[in-house]
Amino acid sequence: MIFFQILIGIFITNLLMGQVLMPPVSPNDSFGYEPLAVEKNCFQYFNDTATGVDATNTFLLAKMVELMYLERLDYQLRYLSNDRKPVDSIASSDWIKKNCRVHDNNFEKVYAQRFAHYFGGKTILYGDGVRKDWHPKDDEVVFRYIHKVYKAPARFLGYQYEQALDPELMVISTKDVILILFRGTDDVGSNEWSEWTGTDFRIHQMNSGGALVGTKIHTGFWLSFDFIRDELIKTLTVLDADKKKIWTAGHSLGGALSVVTGTYLKAAGLNVQNVYSYAGPRTIGNKAFIKKANDLLQNRIQRFEYFQDPVTLLWAPGFGYEHVGQRNWYDEAEKGQYQLYTSTHERVLFSGGLNRYPNIKHEDKKEARRIKRNQMNGITFIGPSMLHYHNPQWYVKAAYQQLSEEEKARLPLVDDSYPYLYFFLEGTK
Repeated sequence: MIFFQILIGIFITNLLMGQVLMPPVSPNDSFGYEPLAVEKNCFQYFNDTATGVDATNTFLLAKMVELMYLERLDYQLRYLSNDRKPVDSIASSDWIKKNCRVHDNNFEKVYAQRFAHYFGGKTILYGDGVRKDWHPKDDEVVFRYIHKVYKAPARFLGYQYEQALDPELMVISTKDVILILFRGTDDVGSNEWSEWTGTDFRIHQMNSGGALVGTKIHTGFWLSFDFIRDELIKTLTVLDADKKKIWTAGHSLGGALSVVTGTYLKAAGLNVQNVYSYAGPRTIGNKAFIKKANDLLQNRIQRFEYFQDPVTLLWAPGFGYEHVGQRNWYDEAEKGQYQLYTSTHERVLFSGGLNRYPNIKHEDKKEARRIKRNQMNGITFIGPSMLHYHNPQWYVKAAYQQLSEEEKARLPLVDDSYPYLYFFLEGTK
């Protein structure tokens, strides 16, 4: 009895003193699959001093951002354990979502175990209890998942619905680099629309605060960031962020939050090296915010768009939004082989002649016009057949195509989820 009391006392003491709340994660943990040799310590090839578009960084971050989604992380674990083959016994993509084994309460550990071997060395989970005077050692990689939910009832024309703020981000800290990776819009509990109505669709602008005072930002994006701002700053302080380079990245809503976060942290005096927004919306802030973001992070905010991704097409005329950073456009897989056009012009309602766009070069004029039409023309109607272009897998595969053969030989594989999780694409289960 005394023995068990001593154990309980040690546990409570560790909890109060702020030790790691969950068991350390070994870089060799593999969930029933053996990581490929190219995955082990592959983060050594990440160029933490890069600006602009770096091919290796773009690919690694696209892979890590994709698996911020619960169902995608769950399926990839099934896929890897099935000798990297589609799990044909799964009935449908909807089945994966309904039977997902990864939840927000175990996400930190599962995500860390999926990527621990990318970094080599000792990996730990941060948890909520680390005291302020604790700091990681140089050979430790820290994973810290931040997630908060706020729900509120709302009413429109007599119809009552739920609004939610539901930001989710993973902070990964190494000796020299901190990654801040955001999840995009997802279900809030069993409600698949409340984050859309409470965050994404609140497109009017509001005054921002703190290091961004004097600017206006999309209301939903600012409220979502502001909701986790204090927790993020506290985490970065513990992780000695003032001595490291910070990279922010995310998909969709996560892309917008990565821009807001990167700009805020840079304005607050931290060393933000680069921001990568995959499939992020254009409607982020007003002219004052855009000027501040572009001045603080010149050539360090990169927006990646795949073909006719509908989220990247959306615009809000009359709301005073401006474009931020550099736009980079991937041509579609079938006809364009994912060709990347860097620092392209922004979309316009009427694009004019080819002579306006010297970066679009093709010996076949018909093909050049196809590229220009899809890259430059504003589209007023978005049909269901276009929705699959927003899939984060397209961005992973497009980024992989930009790698040289030497880079491909030393970096992880794509791990394609098809025929699952390509919603609205013909042939998806």
